Amino acid sequence: MITSNPGRNIKHKIPGEFFHSLWIVFFLLLIVYSVYILIKSPELALNLKPLTDQIVPYVSFKIILGLYFFIALFNLKKIKNSKLWFGAIIGVGLLSRLILIPSQPVLEDDYYRYLWDGAVTAHGYNPYVYSPLEIMDGNDNVPQELHQLAEDSGEIINNINHPHIRTIYPILSQFVFAAAYFIDDWQYWSWKVLLLLFDLFLLFVLIKTLKHLKLPILFVAFYWLNPIVIHEMFNGAHMDLLALLPVMLALYFHSKNKLWYSLIALAIAAGFKLWPVVLLPLLLRNTLTDWKQTAKYTFAFTLMVLILFLPVLLSNLDESLGFIKYASKWINNAAFYSIFKWAIQNVIYFFELNVSCISYITRWGIVILYIILIAFILKRKPVNQIQFFSKALLIVAVLYLVSPTQFPWYYSWMVPLLVLRPMVSLLLYPLFLPLYQIKYLSEIIIYIQHLPVIILFILELRGNIWKNKFQIHDKEFLKAH
Repeated sequence: MITSNPGRNIKHKIPGEFFHSLWIVFFLLLIVYSVYILIKSPELALNLKPLTDQIVPYVSFKIILGLYFFIALFNLKKIKNSKLWFGAIIGVGLLSRLILIPSQPVLEDDYYRYLWDGAVTAHGYNPYVYSPLEIMDGNDNVPQELHQLAEDSGEIINNINHPHIRTIYPILSQFVFAAAYFIDDWQYWSWKVLLLLFDLFLLFVLIKTLKHLKLPILFVAFYWLNPIVIHEMFNGAHMDLLALLPVMLALYFHSKNKLWYSLIALAIAAGFKLWPVVLLPLLLRNTLTDWKQTAKYTFAFTLMVLILFLPVLLSNLDESLGFIKYASKWINNAAFYSIFKWAIQNVIYFFELNVSCISYITRWGIVILYIILIAFILKRKPVNQIQFFSKALLIVAVLYLVSPTQFPWYYSWMVPLLVLRPMVSLLLYPLFLPLYQIKYLSEIIIYIQHLPVIILFILELRGNIWKNKFQIHDKEFLKAH
């Protein structure tokens, strides 16, 4: 009797201790990764054109980190929901972000456009009027102050990608770029500090929403410790984080039955990045039985967005404008879209049709397909708030999965929603998306990144293959879809 009881106790204690250790190792690995990037990032700057043997170790480290993140989250329910673990999650996520703020963006150059746009906006000019190339070429129609600004920028303007295209970033983003310029001109660290402020407010909103939905507070780890979010925002310095805060505010207000606040927040989100408009049908789903109410809310939302886009509309609306160029021709790292285009090409070939605009047909085909999928998602009203956030996740996730452009930082669009409705398939992306940086080695790498996730995503919707893994209302979710 004396020897058997301790044995039983040890048997039950070992799993808990193991998973605590697993999380501690992940915490350490995330911090070590951040320090590694801080040290190695100057060698991996895009303008230095690093070689494959320099890129592969960096990508390998990201994959290992993504794998450990997935394993740790898959066993999150084995971690006691205590203040100590919550504090550890917040502290490690914050420390990793702070370490990365002074790091040189690795294999990225989007931030040069942000710094340039911020300077132009800060000096009172419409950033949608002149392309960087027009200014560099000494165009006489360009104000002299902008020519002087280009000289003051040093190498900033010379490193802007697609310099012949006028900026694609909406006006509220331009104001944040300008704020970074006022803090310390031409410095990417000042821009990252503003990203951190947005991120901290987003963290607060996520915690409030978790409490409102009575979900485990530790679920915030799905966002706050996500390696893709941490790297792409605080090393890569991508601006997509700006829209996430008002998006989550819009959904939170809606869950509190404050529809006007929700619509205003969503319009503000569109003023940072246009994609949040896809959530409008979800916000208005409960008003569809009253067409006058739906029309009123739709008109108000459209008017708010149009006001925010006035500086764009007052510029020259041709293919040198980033919004038009992006919508009509941009393709990058897109697995589903590439397969969809291949299928259309084969149909055209089979029927011997004389078609010269396959790209336009494919894009419109994707738009029509996406509208059909949204209609299917919204066919039934969400019967509770968990289903409401589940539908929001599906709308954003499907947008990413079928999009012609699947940059790794676009994955961040759905991550805050994974806090509220975790899906195992989508949490696999931190394991696969690091391969983006070596996709030039083989076309197959695009499909390796996305197809396993897409297949698991479909399986996850069709059946509860990981029942109660994250302890939320899976049966209600699956019944509704």
